[in-house]
Amino acid sequence: MQYKSYIDPFLNKQINNQKPYLNRSPSFHNPIQNCIQYLASLLAILCKSISEQKLKLSIDQESQTKLNNIGQSQWEKIGSKLPKRVQLQYREIIKPKQFEINLSQPRIHSPNANQRFNRSFYMGLQEINSSSQKRPLLNLTSTVIMIQDSTQATSELQTQKIQQKFRYNFIFHYIIGLGGFGNVWKVESKKTRMIYAMKELKKTKILAKKSVKSVMNEKQLLQKLKNPFIINMVGSFQDRDHLYLILDYLSGGDLRYHLLLNKTFREEQIKFFVACIILGLEYINSYQVIHRDLKPENLVLDCKGYLKITDFGIARYYKSENSNETSGTPGYMAPEIILKQNYNYCVDYYAIGVICYEMITGKRPYLGRTKKEIRDEMLGKQAQLNAKEYLQYSFNLIEFTNKLLVRKQQNRLGYQNGIKELKNHKLFQSFQWEKLINKTMIAPYQPKQEDRNRPCQKTSDSQQTIFNEQLKQLKFKEIQMLFDGYTYQTEDKII
Repeated sequence: MQYKSYIDPFLNKQINNQKPYLNRSPSFHNPIQNCIQYLASLLAILCKSISEQKLKLSIDQESQTKLNNIGQSQWEKIGSKLPKRVQLQYREIIKPKQFEINLSQPRIHSPNANQRFNRSFYMGLQEINSSSQKRPLLNLTSTVIMIQDSTQATSELQTQKIQQKFRYNFIFHYIIGLGGFGNVWKVESKKTRMIYAMKELKKTKILAKKSVKSVMNEKQLLQKLKNPFIINMVGSFQDRDHLYLILDYLSGGDLRYHLLLNKTFREEQIKFFVACIILGLEYINSYQVIHRDLKPENLVLDCKGYLKITDFGIARYYKSENSNETSGTPGYMAPEIILKQNYNYCVDYYAIGVICYEMITGKRPYLGRTKKEIRDEMLGKQAQLNAKEYLQYSFNLIEFTNKLLVRKQQNRLGYQNGIKELKNHKLFQSFQWEKLINKTMIAPYQPKQEDRNRPCQKTSDSQQTIFNEQLKQLKFKEIQMLFDGYTYQTEDKII
């Protein structure tokens, strides 16, 4: 008994020769079983034939323009040169610059149909429906595959367009600060006419300094933290070359600027500044977050003279084993961090002590440019203030500062009961915390009116060659994926 295949004549002889049980007369007692056996064997031979041979076709550009004019006779000539298992059908196509080759194998379609940017692969050509550009593909099998990943591509493209237009939603006034990754701008929203501070971070510098984790960590923390005594984030965006962090605008300048301007402060001013820092840290510690980089540059005044904590780049959630995380600014780092020991919230209290010391004396307790220099000074002596040398300040302020500067963290103020020990110190015995929280207290130090000529701290670009090399890497998708999830906007939309 001979069987004929209407799918491929080349297989007819192979089927009848390789399967001897097909030559026996069929059993009329079990016709369904015979049919199933035949179909199973036919399918096995087809799969084997497909896997053994691959179709390699290349069509040059000259032939592409003539494909629509090819007649049936010419298709037969082309078909004679192809493997016999491939069948070509002549089909007239009305639309210009389109053609189709039908194969014996089925097409595979994605579930997303009728979307933009669908991609179709036809016999060695990749044809993008949204454009006429075509390029050859390599090692295509005889199966024609249509890939339609349009839903993801469309959403990514829309997001990219929104982010590219992001800058045009703001009026850039002038630079108010220079950071390690870029500039800080005073900007105005064209939609709401609100004033904000925009941190413009260059991805090249972030990659060169290996600080992707730090930048992403700051955004994630600011997304959760909202308090009157810390800087609050309004939104974050990105484009191909930059990250943009939109923050509350504080016109009073940072504490470093006012320290350079005044050298020292009066006791009531120091007490007010420290109280603002304590309220900010109390809120941060309630989320089990350690700031780790408290310093005058990261304490900014608003127009009323209230101090706010900024820059959460190296802030981390508290964990018992953290001796390997030793980031920070050397002059304000606690001894346990420099000595690579486990630490807790007391490292921020130590930084408050250094800031108090600086506002009283005009200099830091331990001087040095590197961790090693400061470590040597720190191990050499215990920094302390002598009340007799600073008679203009009360004993309570001197004692408060000295207790925060204790090198051994177990003996430091705040180690036992946390930030409450600082609030309950004699220095704040008659302090009106409620007025400070409600911001009804008049600040004893009023910053001068905003000055656009206020000097900004400059950072060196000694790694400019490294930055240029990183710029080339931004075109790769794998590099851009490092910043996935950075875009965020609060309920009060600014664009």
